[in-house]
Amino acid sequence: MKILHTSDWHLGKKLEGIKRIEEQSKFINTLEKIVSNEEPKIILIAGDIFDTPNPSSEAETLFFNALKKLSNYGKRAIIIIPGNHDSAERLSASKNLARDFGIIIYEKPFEKKEIGTYGQFQITYSTEGGIILNIDNEEIFVYSLPYPSELALNEEFDDDNISYSKRIGSILQKGVDEINNYKQDICKIIMTHIFITGSIGDGDEKAIELGGARGVFLEDLPKVDYIALGHIHKPIKYNSKRAFYSGSPIEYRVSENKYSKKVFIADIIKNSQLNLKEIELENYKPIKNYEVNGIEKALELSHQLKNIEEWIYLKIHTDKYISSRDIKEIRKNKNILEIIPVMKGIEMDSISTDIDYGDLDIKESFIEFYKSFDGIEPKEETLNLFIKILEEDE
Repeated sequence: MKILHTSDWHLGKKLEGIKRIEEQSKFINTLEKIVSNEEPKIILIAGDIFDTPNPSSEAETLFFNALKKLSNYGKRAIIIIPGNHDSAERLSASKNLARDFGIIIYEKPFEKKEIGTYGQFQITYSTEGGIILNIDNEEIFVYSLPYPSELALNEEFDDDNISYSKRIGSILQKGVDEINNYKQDICKIIMTHIFITGSIGDGDEKAIELGGARGVFLEDLPKVDYIALGHIHKPIKYNSKRAFYSGSPIEYRVSENKYSKKVFIADIIKNSQLNLKEIELENYKPIKNYEVNGIEKALELSHQLKNIEEWIYLKIHTDKYISSRDIKEIRKNKNILEIIPVMKGIEMDSISTDIDYGDLDIKESFIEFYKSFDGIEPKEETLNLFIKILEEDE
């Protein structure tokens, strides 16, 4: 049976306060084309659908409209689990309505789904976290474990008792064992949102997880036909366990421009070699770092890149303060997210690109003018003298 694996959409996520919904909409359009061309029977979305527990209405609208089209209005199965960024309750609030479209949304670990018709296919067997799907007279078992925090599992872990890795491994193995007791001759899939110890992080996961305290060792994963992972934004393949991170569909920080974005298509046949197809996604608007020497070069670069579809972090090596006039000129390129001055080899605080220095009052304008000579703010007595002269002039 052919499946499509994707994750970490982070719908509604912003970059330095700027919306990415246009790029996310382009990804959804691309995904719809891929699904139309590849015709998978099942779509697995392995968590972090939204970027926050309370997504914007436009992010939710994009998500639900996408599901209707991707499911082909109930002909194709879609299985979704929440990640650590999602509100499980909010994500699953529409699960009864979604059922009519063949969309299965898990809210929590060990959730047991009702046997019956979903869209135009059936759940013929159900256990805690696991289901057998019958799609066009083909059967497949899917075990789903949403982001398994201690809160979600209602458990505490420490190495003196049982490690987090061993516990997650035992949960997944138990799901596989239960279906083996019922029917062995069936393809088995696991979908979960976890951090595999040794994975290359990308700056988005909590430090404690990247440190390994909440990581899962690869050897603790059970042997099945396919493991669909979410949590890491880089596509990663662990062929020995048939475990895969599909990664996020677009760049969400500059560190992600080192690798391509993908979705995975897996043709799964029990006890057979896995046929995995990696489909590279278009990079709609790359995140780039630029570094120049001097303000003139920065102005020149800003003008050159004005009509290029890139998000830009601009680092400027300079021996003098960047005036508000120059900042305004650089800011005419709306794709520049941050201006980072480097003075005498020392990186200064970035200059926010959404500040309009034309709105500064006379006192603030004097401070900026004074700083334009050597980057040093005027002393208090100098500032007081300036104010006194103004008052006398009035």
